[in-house]
Amino acid sequence: MDLLVIVPHPDDEVFGAGGTLIQYAERGLETGLITLTKGEAGRTLGLCAPEKLAEFRAEELRRSVEVLKIGHLELYGFPNARPLVVREGEARGAGFVTTAGVADHPEIADLLLWRLEVLRPRAIITFAPNGSNGHPDHVATHRWVKRAVERSGRRISLFYYAPLKPLPEFAEGWLPPTHIRQIPREVLVQKLRAMAQHKTQALSVLQFMDRFAERLYLESFHLAGYEGPIQDELLWYARP
Repeated sequence: MDLLVIVPHPDDEVFGAGGTLIQYAERGLETGLITLTKGEAGRTLGLCAPEKLAEFRAEELRRSVEVLKIGHLELYGFPNARPLVVREGEARGAGFVTTAGVADHPEIADLLLWRLEVLRPRAIITFAPNGSNGHPDHVATHRWVKRAVERSGRRISLFYYAPLKPLPEFAEGWLPPTHIRQIPREVLVQKLRAMAQHKTQALSVLQFMDRFAERLYLESFHLAGYEGPIQDELLWYARP
């Protein structure tokens, strides 16, 4: 597999890497997505009953995956962290426990190691150490992916989502981009369509547009261990 995205929630696949995934597929490269939870702790926006949210979001993810032309999808049902403030119309999830890092859920790191051995990705995209926005599921997923890659012993290009500028409240742990990709207009149109499939996440989509509008057409990443000049092409790293 050329590129594998590993994230905790439905919708995490599209905001920072949707255009890249589309372009990979259109260039004949093999793409895959592993989503660890069904996002049952998010908002329902009145679109379904809270107890039905997991399956509702799973279907939203499948529609997004189709638009993004992702060739391989694995969706798991690990618990999704509850919001810090539970509002009307939101479900409640048990959530990841991250105080001890990957040791809290060794079965997840073991699962990811097994999937890396089977799928053999050349490149992986996941969250940075600070989770980009501090979300505990994002932070935990970073730790599990990094642990699995290290244990695999394989040469894998590991990319982290890297906003061009950190939010002030999450500046600690921010990693500057090493790779910035400008998304063509025709690809941006498809990316926006994929974002629109996550209807329960409409408020998150609007917040993303408000705070990170440039990331709609500029997808930026930090390549672990890379200290060279900023590159504008990610695809090279996934080729043989």
